[in-house]
Amino acid sequence: MNDVMNKDEELEGYSQSFLAFQNLLLTDEEISMNHLHIVNDILNFMKSGTKTKRKKNFKIYFENMNLSNGKELTELLQKLKTAIELNEYQEIQKQKNTLIAQGILGVTKTYLETFGEEITSQIIINHDSEDKHLHAYRRWLNEDMNSLITEMRHAYDEKTLSKDLVKQFVFEFKKYLQGRGLLKIIEINSKKIIGVPIQLTNEGYVILPHPFLETEWEVSNSIDYVDDKNRLKVGDIVSVHFKSTHNERFLASLLYVDFSSAEIVPQTLHQALVDYADESYIEKAYEVFRIEEKNEEIIKSIITKKLLDTSIEVQVSLSEQLTQLDNVREQITKQTAELNQEKEMLDEKRKEWHEVLIKIDELTNMDELEEEISKINRIPYIPEQFISTLQSLFYYNDEQHLIYKKDLIKSFVYALQANILTIIAGPSGTGKSSIVHAFANAVENVEVRMIPVQTSWTDTQDLLGYFHPMDKAFIPTPFMEAMAEAALDKNKSKLFLICLDEMNLAHVEYYFSEILSAREEKVPSLRLYPKRHWSTAKMLLLKEDVDLERQQTARELIDLYPPIFKIPKNVRFIGTLNMDHTVKPLSPKVIDRSFIIEINHLTSQEKEAIKRGIGREVGKVEMNYSIFEDAILEASLIEDTMRKIEEISALFESYPNAALNSRGLKHIRNFLSYAKNNIEKNELLDYIILGKILPRIEIKRMDIEAIAANVINQLQPYPLSLEKFRKMLNTKHTVNFW
Repeated sequence: MNDVMNKDEELEGYSQSFLAFQNLLLTDEEISMNHLHIVNDILNFMKSGTKTKRKKNFKIYFENMNLSNGKELTELLQKLKTAIELNEYQEIQKQKNTLIAQGILGVTKTYLETFGEEITSQIIINHDSEDKHLHAYRRWLNEDMNSLITEMRHAYDEKTLSKDLVKQFVFEFKKYLQGRGLLKIIEINSKKIIGVPIQLTNEGYVILPHPFLETEWEVSNSIDYVDDKNRLKVGDIVSVHFKSTHNERFLASLLYVDFSSAEIVPQTLHQALVDYADESYIEKAYEVFRIEEKNEEIIKSIITKKLLDTSIEVQVSLSEQLTQLDNVREQITKQTAELNQEKEMLDEKRKEWHEVLIKIDELTNMDELEEEISKINRIPYIPEQFISTLQSLFYYNDEQHLIYKKDLIKSFVYALQANILTIIAGPSGTGKSSIVHAFANAVENVEVRMIPVQTSWTDTQDLLGYFHPMDKAFIPTPFMEAMAEAALDKNKSKLFLICLDEMNLAHVEYYFSEILSAREEKVPSLRLYPKRHWSTAKMLLLKEDVDLERQQTARELIDLYPPIFKIPKNVRFIGTLNMDHTVKPLSPKVIDRSFIIEINHLTSQEKEAIKRGIGREVGKVEMNYSIFEDAILEASLIEDTMRKIEEISALFESYPNAALNSRGLKHIRNFLSYAKNNIEKNELLDYIILGKILPRIEIKRMDIEAIAANVINQLQPYPLSLEKFRKMLNTKHTVNFW
């Protein structure tokens, strides 16, 4: 290829993507949504070179390549992209292997030989003297963190760098440094102390460049926060704890460091010795060892020689002790052989006793369960009376005497039956979590698992857990343990309610996205770890010389946490949330997949009116999961109500994300199928508009004015939705549900 081609900026623009794509092909790293932009770039490149009408520069390049199967590779890349978008792991692996077999590595190699030399040097070798030491850091930035670093660089250029982006980076940077960083102090003045992040290597320290700026990465803090201002000095290397900075003026510095807790790291042997003894003691030791010149190498060599001379007597003593130990070891070996013979004889007996003990435990648990059940008043399940019975049991089963409107209970139960993510919103103290527990206390075969959401959750690992490669074990969270428990054969007749308490303390779409996506599949499932570890666990169980702890870990992996974990049908997901300035708003993706139920404080008059209509009942309704999921109304009986829903939804079709899509309509059909008759079906319309249509609205006040009067007119038959919509209109800027 000629020199002109080597200087073509458009062709060179794909260098980073080609380098990253080649690494994906040559390593065991799994291709996921995080790599979609890389695959998309390579696909665009191949399309530019294989389509009929192509640019001159691409035409020249591909003619020089003499690539006969370019179209086939382009089609395979398109299939790989589609598989990634659909999160189909097996198809991704298949297309990756097929691409390699068809010669895609030849394409990447040729490209990188032509254009990659300059970009590779930019990415990995910015400083000749530091290249080998900073290689791992730069590779981490350009491969693992490429997407986030690109986003941060763009945000910085646009002056929109946010605390959330900084927090994401620092979270990953902590994992890279294993929690604690090193800084070299370069300046201390009357106002502040300044350091630069560094990394320890075999040949000393190297300064880490800023992740996305072409400037030195400096971190500073006010010296007023340092208790002992004379303890630290310029040139010190310190080990520090750090977190993401919240100072809007210095977001680009990324880190906040508390220098008051910084620990000084010794840089010389003399400095290290001072940590263990005072200066005068060390000087005396130098006199004893006849160390006159304070040179590091001289100090090390003299001390080492003295230690070796002193160790001769120790070596003689150790030799005698080793002889004695050899004799003891022989005796132990003989005793071990005898014990192994006895163990083999006992193993069979132990197995028999183990089986007996398991049966005893099962019978004991069964007796206790039957004894507990016999104490509970069992109420027959009558569909037409189910909601009224629940309202009574919520009040009389609980010492708090919980009071909920009947239609609110109905919305909650039908949303669970329809298997929609059920989100209960409202002020503190309105009974959002209590209704979940109350339902379990009122109905047989219902288990509740409350999962408090943490503000630090940023990805699926926080919700599900992770695979520990050293222990070959999956480390589950309480959320994952609840799903694994629901999947057990003995629990298939039970309904499991997994409730994410205060779910919007963190971004729901960050930690819950994999669950939301999995629930859209025909067989909802999660990929917990590579399948090869599961195969290894099966092999461990077949070996006789594996210790009991490793066998137990392998058994747990096989029985509870397979690599492809199917979300059990008998699980329902619930979320509670408070809507105030301290929490994260729900994204359109989450709202689209949810049924929103608002619970507000009842007035004393409303409570008294509800109490007068409650019958006195205690106990539990006889039910199992099979009965719970059994729909009542056929699809043909729902269509007239669906047409009314579509008419209301159509009022908002001119606004993005506001009108119902096919997923939302499917949710509503399932919801309506649990109505007991036509009258109740029509009564549910008000709650469906309130729970599925109005939460989708996020429209500028001036844009919605054109249809506001028509919407109010259409909502006249639905008092709850009408009242809510009018409240939503009472805003100066954006009309939304929250």
